Amino acid sequence: MGARAQRRRGDPGGPAVLALRAEPSDGPASHALWEEYMALVASRLPGFEATEEIFATPGAFTGPGTAWLVGYDGGAPVCCGGLRPLPEDGVGEIKRMFVTAAARRRGHGRALLAELERLAAASGCRHVRLFTTEVLVEARALYESAGYRVVGTVPDGERTDIWLEKAFYNATFSGSTRPGA
Repeated sequence: MGARAQRRRGDPGGPAVLALRAEPSDGPASHALWEEYMALVASRLPGFEATEEIFATPGAFTGPGTAWLVGYDGGAPVCCGGLRPLPEDGVGEIKRMFVTAAARRRGHGRALLAELERLAAASGCRHVRLFTTEVLVEARALYESAGYRVVGTVPDGERTDIWLEKAFYNATFSGSTRPGA
């Protein structure tokens, strides 16, 4: 995949560009972003322990139908996320999607999500799912605004985790074919 970019609107510093690159999910940039992501989760969920079931391992993003993207702004890694197929035919899952605190509210999460969706559709997915938690309010707002709907909740102690899903139907994805067409 070549670099894909999205201009930021309203940036007083000029037309900064987010460059999304396919990289190894266990590379240095991915590792640094993962550490920051886990620190954020720990700050909002004291005592929480990351599990493979919730986050998957870096190896989940290798092989057919998978993708791992890292976004760079001004040469610095600012976001990441992955896509993997689920056993259910035509369903993909977005995992480990994260934007650094310093890069939020610039459209990077939306650009990353849109590219992961485009890749899912291009690989034949008709639906994409993701798993989040109620305390990640910024992520939930992004997903809801992008058309995801709640398809399940998982109470876990004092928090509730949430399964979200988006069906592509006849959605048009820039530069890709429509699933089911």
